[in-house]
Amino acid sequence: MPGTTAPVNGPARSPGPFTVLARLASSDALPTGERANDGLGGYRPALRRLLRDLGHAHGVRYAALWLPVADNAARPQWTPAVAWQHRHRGPGPALPDRADDPDLLLTSAGVAATVDVTDGGARCGVLVLAHRQQPGPRSAPAALLGETAVCVGLLLRLARNRAAGAAARSRAEGAARQADVVRLELSAVQAVERDRLATAVTVTPERQLRAILTHARALEGALTGGSPEAETIAATIRAGLHEMIEGFRTVVRGVYPQVLRGGGVAAALAEIAASLSVPVGFHGELGRRQSWEVESTLYQAAASAMAALSACGGDEPLSVELSQDGDVLTIQVQGAEVERPHVAAVLRDDSRRLAALGGRLSVDEAPGRAATVVGIRLPQRFGGDWPETARTAVPVPAGRAGAPDGLPGEDTAAGAPVRRLLGLLVDRREGPSDSVPVRVALGRQDRRARVVVVGAESEQLMRVLCGPPGDTGWAPPDAAGGVPICYGYGPHRRITLRPVRGAPPWRAVRAPDWSGVGWPDAAAGLDRILVEIPADALRGLRLGHCRDRVDVDLAVRLRRWSDGAYGLPDAVLLALGGPASAAESEFLTVLRAPGRDGFSPVVISAMREGAAASSGSRQWLRTMSDEVVDWHPAAEGGRAVDEALRTRLPAATGVLAARWALRALVACHAAGQLNDELAHAVDAAVAGAYQVAELDLLQALQGWRITLPRGHDDALRLLGAHGTDTRSRAGLTGDADAEQVIRAAGQALAFWRAQCIAPDRCADIRAACAVLVRACERLVVDGGRLPAGDARVCG
Repeated sequence: MPGTTAPVNGPARSPGPFTVLARLASSDALPTGERANDGLGGYRPALRRLLRDLGHAHGVRYAALWLPVADNAARPQWTPAVAWQHRHRGPGPALPDRADDPDLLLTSAGVAATVDVTDGGARCGVLVLAHRQQPGPRSAPAALLGETAVCVGLLLRLARNRAAGAAARSRAEGAARQADVVRLELSAVQAVERDRLATAVTVTPERQLRAILTHARALEGALTGGSPEAETIAATIRAGLHEMIEGFRTVVRGVYPQVLRGGGVAAALAEIAASLSVPVGFHGELGRRQSWEVESTLYQAAASAMAALSACGGDEPLSVELSQDGDVLTIQVQGAEVERPHVAAVLRDDSRRLAALGGRLSVDEAPGRAATVVGIRLPQRFGGDWPETARTAVPVPAGRAGAPDGLPGEDTAAGAPVRRLLGLLVDRREGPSDSVPVRVALGRQDRRARVVVVGAESEQLMRVLCGPPGDTGWAPPDAAGGVPICYGYGPHRRITLRPVRGAPPWRAVRAPDWSGVGWPDAAAGLDRILVEIPADALRGLRLGHCRDRVDVDLAVRLRRWSDGAYGLPDAVLLALGGPASAAESEFLTVLRAPGRDGFSPVVISAMREGAAASSGSRQWLRTMSDEVVDWHPAAEGGRAVDEALRTRLPAATGVLAARWALRALVACHAAGQLNDELAHAVDAAVAGAYQVAELDLLQALQGWRITLPRGHDDALRLLGAHGTDTRSRAGLTGDADAEQVIRAAGQALAFWRAQCIAPDRCADIRAACAVLVRACERLVVDGGRLPAGDARVCG
């Protein structure tokens, strides 16, 4: 059992939540039967005990478990399902009793900290602590809050499993009762069919054979006496034999309809129609072939309906219509107007057989005309009429969705299929559960670009990017200095403590400020700290401040697969206060080297204004960086850095997220962790992810990793460096019509095709030109899709 840390302050040392839960289970204090129906499986007292101990340990007057409540609204409402309050509530505003988003609870006055309660990675509840008994930070560690969230999650899972078990038992009991009814119905139908078959095989042939023998003796006497009736008697015998043989054929077709197995229901019914005395017309079809049980049931019922209507309707023709309504197969046999009760009585046994298998047979009057219709309906699979899964009052996991930080932009054409493959990989558990590439790809699906700030001037640059000068609200305390810290955009200030996988505090703990948790004990077991600030420069970004020494070892670590705070960034900001040192030069060389393992990020060198840097050192930086910008420690001093990040990292479009998902799938494929089906799907995804290939080429051209002999600037424009709309990529003004776009795209297509097959081009240049050819082909197609109002006549 994981160990827990007892609170430092307080009147007495209380056991940790794991110990409390173990004691409740060993003393049979946890419910084992269906004792309560309160939506929490009878675990409300245990939950309240955990909340009380948590409140005492953190010195707060309020501790509650908030759960989502499903209603008619588009998003569930969150309400406190179980709450504990100190007997002396004290001053302070009351918390709201309902919230649309539990993350906004941190903005309420008095809230000290929150932590998510998860089940299978999805949030199913939130623990909220509010109203400190004494001002100032509390020394209780964050591990205690996270461990309590784990215990609460276990109790909620038990409650959900108990509710699901009760619903399953109820469904099983109903299914058992229905199975008994079906078994009785089938037994009765089987007995009727057995009697009918016995009559058709024994009684009827015996009667027919007796009549034939009587006529045979009469024929013998007529032939002996030379009577002229001999020919008539012989014809009667032939007709009797023919009727007897056809009767045996009918029995064989009913027991083993060979045409049904080979041609389906329609072909088998057509064979039956040929033996009837009235014409039969067929309309429609049942779609794809079904199982033998379904087709034979439909065939038997329809054959009986055709025989009954043909026998009762005189010479009127029959009409048989076959159709499919969703998952239900339908056959309607329509004939002359007859006595419907008589037809229903004839088809009673067929109706009972259909009802036992989940179908229905009805005899009705045809709407708008004098005719009788026998309707046959049967689901494609037996058992389709079982009752729906019972709804339980236990909350289901809920999570957050939406565009990152309110940025505009839609999903990419490559992102959706790649993410589906990634989700399929996780659901099928093809890759190992501790696969670093899969964890990295899943973490990057929030569509926020990862940027790491390094260098001697990184502290000052972070101050410029994360807040105005003099604002120290974002700065962490000294006790948190050893934990990696990342910064992101948030409408309200929030501190999130993310633990190491499989270690206390087990769950991410959130606080409105740095005083929401106890330091320095809170730093133990943390993987990273996320600071959310309402700074526009952080929209769509995760900015990590790395204080490690800038050298070759750091460059190698930044290129490797790693789900740590600084692993595999999309961009690296090197903050310089002067010319690059020897270690920083080696860092840039290794970070941008194309032949090394891992992935090379975008490198932006930020030079502080006024730094003593010669023109030669700046020129060298331009050759070793994707871009070199200036900044100064004042208001708006990081505008050039922000513009460079927005230009180089199109995070809002989701291409970066799709690229990381594709890289993870390729890594799993290379490691042999995919089956053949997923491997072929990954190959197809790589071939079809043109936006990822265009982004790779765009960043390579912008960083001068690849230099095209001709058309370098045109290639940048074509790939969207100066605008992603169709006209900008074609090099036209905003009022250009569709014909002009198509003409410009066609000219560019011819140029890049010629460059692609030029004999003096190396393999890298030819591959780049092939990507540009595909971009021109799509530009031609996009030009033809411009609105009709834009299709003006040129010249």
